Amino acid sequence: MPEPGPFTTIALTAGLLTEIAAGILRHYLQMLDDTLVGRMLKRVGLVQPNFDERLHDTLNKALRFYFDKYPQRELTGIITFFRDPIVAKQIGGYILDRQPINQVEIDLALDKHLDRETNTKLLIPKRGFKPEQIIPDFIECYRKVLCEQLSVPQMAILLEVVDQTNTLVAEIQASEERMKSYITELLATKLSPAFLGAAYKAGQKELANQLTEEMDATGLIQTNQAVKTIQARLHHLPALFENGLCKGRPLKIAIDEYFISHGLDQDTLADWRQTFIETLAQVSGNQQSLKPYFSGDTLLGGFRLCGISEKLCTTRFSIFLLPPSQDRNVYLELGIAIGIGAPFFLIQHYEAHIPSVLEGLTRYVKGGLFRTMRRELASRIEEYNFGVVRFTTNLPTASNKSEYLIAAGELIEDEDFEASVAEALGNAYSDLKVVSLTERLRTKSESSWILEQLVEAIQASRFAIYRVDESSSPTTFLALGISIGLNRPFLMIHRTGREVPLDIRGMTIYQFNSFVNLKKEIVLRHQLFFERYAK
Repeated sequence: MPEPGPFTTIALTAGLLTEIAAGILRHYLQMLDDTLVGRMLKRVGLVQPNFDERLHDTLNKALRFYFDKYPQRELTGIITFFRDPIVAKQIGGYILDRQPINQVEIDLALDKHLDRETNTKLLIPKRGFKPEQIIPDFIECYRKVLCEQLSVPQMAILLEVVDQTNTLVAEIQASEERMKSYITELLATKLSPAFLGAAYKAGQKELANQLTEEMDATGLIQTNQAVKTIQARLHHLPALFENGLCKGRPLKIAIDEYFISHGLDQDTLADWRQTFIETLAQVSGNQQSLKPYFSGDTLLGGFRLCGISEKLCTTRFSIFLLPPSQDRNVYLELGIAIGIGAPFFLIQHYEAHIPSVLEGLTRYVKGGLFRTMRRELASRIEEYNFGVVRFTTNLPTASNKSEYLIAAGELIEDEDFEASVAEALGNAYSDLKVVSLTERLRTKSESSWILEQLVEAIQASRFAIYRVDESSSPTTFLALGISIGLNRPFLMIHRTGREVPLDIRGMTIYQFNSFVNLKKEIVLRHQLFFERYAK
């Protein structure tokens, strides 16, 4: 990426954070074995093929946490300072080899970037932070990220390197015998199975406390207050139940239940649910346990989506597991929870690929970080990222702007789908402007605020049209769920012969067998909908 000019504004994007993290590691990963971290990992047999990736991910989290914690520092001059190879080498040397930070080099690099970015130089005193704290504060954020991962042995070693005194570090680096005795001590204490297991349990308990704190803040702990909170949530009946596919279905408050997402069965992470319920009972003083409602259990008639939407709206909290398979049902259900704004517990399998649109959720995680936790069970190693989340943002008022949103599924046929729908609606309602979700994601995918922008786009549109083939992207179903949670009008469409996710099967969804027919039929088949929302 070329150096910016003096008047260039740099957006702090996910890609830029990745670039900075890679820059910090670039010099040292080629000779990791010679660093203090590398030697310690080798001694304890923890040099694994994915260590580079894990360390890169940790630095990425630390950078995101840093700029979330200090948003006043999100300035072009500060961002380019972190991108500077000299600065990156200094940080990498400190965290991997405990080489002292050369303050002279750091100061010269900062002065260089502030001289280039005069606006940043002027804004620093106005925003009230001291430039000399930039690197120490980042190191502290990095340390905080490591502290959230103490059940992962490699992270425990990285924290040891950062936390040890200069005297001990010098002794270890100078003497193999001292290194050996130090590692022996670590294996008996902080790297022992008992300690790692205790770290896992402590993290589990802390997250349970965070969930109850968030529930308490939203009036969902004490039963009487929780009933009022959920009643207020249902004050505006979701469009799905008022005049949509679930019209006529009564909504009954399920005050003694919590929602479990699709794909999270009764055995997976059952001890987590038990810890949550025990902690909630202690905090509330009510020993009557909440019961889990597993997605799809006892649907009480009607469509599956109606039953799931009802439970997401009427239970106290939700638990979601994002699996490596990118199960579309989970993203649909998660979108509803985000739209509602209720607290939920999010679990991400360590190998799961998460759409970029969800990276912005870190802003809404209790404590500012997802916690990575690992444990060894009898026949496998289990590792997940965990976090307590409540999405809150200042939404614009539901708009009467003459625009609607198309989510074509991020498929190879996106352009054909969008063109067919846009031309048909343009002929019938000439004032309507189409907003393409695919195009919006393409142009905004690097924005750290993309989730907020997606929610605002849904809220600002008169209605949305979603292509719901099962092969459509997870983001498409997340957006559909948000439409439901925000109580915004929408249509679902899928191609004839294509499967749809389980949560929406059995529903009367318009099918098209060609784009020619889609263009001919979409307005005719949905006249009442468009007469209500398109004019």
